[in-house]
Amino acid sequence: MQPAIFAREGYDPMMLIRRGPSVVLPPEPRKYPRGDIPEVAEVMDKKNKRLMDAWENECFRLKARGPMVNGLPWTEACDRVKSIIYMALGTTGRLRFHQKYPRDELHTTSFEDFFKYLEETFKEVRNVTLDRINLFSRNHQPTETMEEFYGELLQMATRCDLGTEEKSIARDLFIWKVRNDEIRRKLCEEVVTPNKALEMARTWELGRQTAAAVSSAGVVVKEEPTFLVNRHNDERSKTTTANGWT
Repeated sequence: MQPAIFAREGYDPMMLIRRGPSVVLPPEPRKYPRGDIPEVAEVMDKKNKRLMDAWENECFRLKARGPMVNGLPWTEACDRVKSIIYMALGTTGRLRFHQKYPRDELHTTSFEDFFKYLEETFKEVRNVTLDRINLFSRNHQPTETMEEFYGELLQMATRCDLGTEEKSIARDLFIWKVRNDEIRRKLCEEVVTPNKALEMARTWELGRQTAAAVSSAGVVVKEEPTFLVNRHNDERSKTTTANGWT
């Protein structure tokens, strides 16, 4: 539940949860040096006392006022944020919330508890086992490019709680499932990083596409036997001599 609906109000609801209510006090003022002259030291002591008295009074005033958020008392800021979130749920969302917590009273629920209730009501619980089955059974589709297939594997891997092995497993599945035996064999000949595997596959794919484009354009290189090439050269030489060219 972040920025958009709170931009105008200037609140960060996560800050209300993480920081907790606290009073920010000003730092202790820096005192004037007393010096070695008794008369000067007496004057400086009086100034320092006034500074400390003013600082202590300000601290007392801030403590008595209580913690503040953007110019509002902490409790009022929490109530306002709860109201914004509650109204943003919409009719269906509010109905779903009260079905799960029928006895909850918004004005008496702490902000921490309210946020916890929201997570329990709306946070999607994923089936990691099913996500992993979907990942390992994902095949390279005929209409997919190498980059599209690899990107889809990476996206699916983020939902499988694979930790630091996420990219490595996506790379291994990419090599295993790619729809070409030649590129699979090349990728298995050496240990490659995930990025290198994609780069090699894309290079091979680009070469295949270029070859197909040349073939479809009907570009054919005509080859003739050596004796025919020599005969053509002799005939051109005779024609040139007959015309008086050297």
